[in-house]
Amino acid sequence: MTTSFIIIEEGVTGLKVTKLQEALKQLSLYFGAIDGIFGSKTKAAVIKFQQLYSHLLNNGLVDVQTILQLDEAVWLTKRETLQEGSTGEEVTVLQQMFNIYDLQALTVDESFGNKTKEAVIWFQQNWGLQVDGIVGKETWAALYRHLLHDVDYKDRLNAFFAGLDTETFIKLPLKKSDDGRDVLILQKFLNYVAGSSHGILEDANFGQATEQAVKNFQQGKGLVVDGVVARQTYEAMLSEGFNQQLINQLSTYSYGKFLDFTQGKGYEVIEYAAVGGEAVIHRLEVEPEQNFRIVITSIGNNAVFELVRVADGKVYAQQASNSQVFLEAGKYSINVGAIRGNSTYTLKVESIVDC
Repeated sequence: MTTSFIIIEEGVTGLKVTKLQEALKQLSLYFGAIDGIFGSKTKAAVIKFQQLYSHLLNNGLVDVQTILQLDEAVWLTKRETLQEGSTGEEVTVLQQMFNIYDLQALTVDESFGNKTKEAVIWFQQNWGLQVDGIVGKETWAALYRHLLHDVDYKDRLNAFFAGLDTETFIKLPLKKSDDGRDVLILQKFLNYVAGSSHGILEDANFGQATEQAVKNFQQGKGLVVDGVVARQTYEAMLSEGFNQQLINQLSTYSYGKFLDFTQGKGYEVIEYAAVGGEAVIHRLEVEPEQNFRIVITSIGNNAVFELVRVADGKVYAQQASNSQVFLEAGKYSINVGAIRGNSTYTLKVESIVDC
């Protein structure tokens, strides 16, 4: 037995909303951004979905019944119509369902033969369906309901939301000594709002530098300055545009090491890795009229390189191997990415006397 308590409603933000939006988009009911913000567009999509089912209230409130029906609808989009002669993975799914849930014993062979058809006809007769031996939407739906008949609705909700135990985009609280994905997202956001060419290292470890960056953010927002990301700090992050869309955007790049050549440093060597689809940005600051030799090597020769002046976006070099450039005083970024897959690379930046 299920209840109808509200799970998500307009105004809520977080990962559960992101999951909801993804499901609605898969059903071609939602065409907005996957941003984790339950706004008017998300509510309209929920109402459109609810209107498809007579047992759901068309109010845009996401209750248990709406989620369970949504879970079924998404599952059905993955299913193909099967009949005698069909082959492949979907036939395996069908045959396994008959075996696992003691409907009829079938050989799992990816082939829809006579015995599989007989089992489907038997199921259709017992469930009051059109008896044709064809597994279409109605038969798949009946199999799905039989599959989950004895599963507690709380377990189904947990499965739909992939075990998410929070409606926030990151777990709370986050504090010094924490590590992992949530810390990495926090570090990316702090660099984003600070707009600093120095920034903090995005290493997924909540150390002293990250704590100080949180304190700076809190101070700027007039909050209690304790370096801990709890509810009030999180809400201030939301006011600065923190949402799933921004997280996705920030995930396309990460800040690497800051290279400071303003104090007469001779050279710097960095060993790093670029993940496919993500750029690593190393920050470089130089004193007036310095010449540099920049060398980058990578396993598989699949690292790509770009040297850009921060102030105006001017590109100074794109040839990664043994580039020699003259730089005016200022701040630069060395952007490294991978052509394919992941790339482990070595970057050497050397200040030289003569060009």
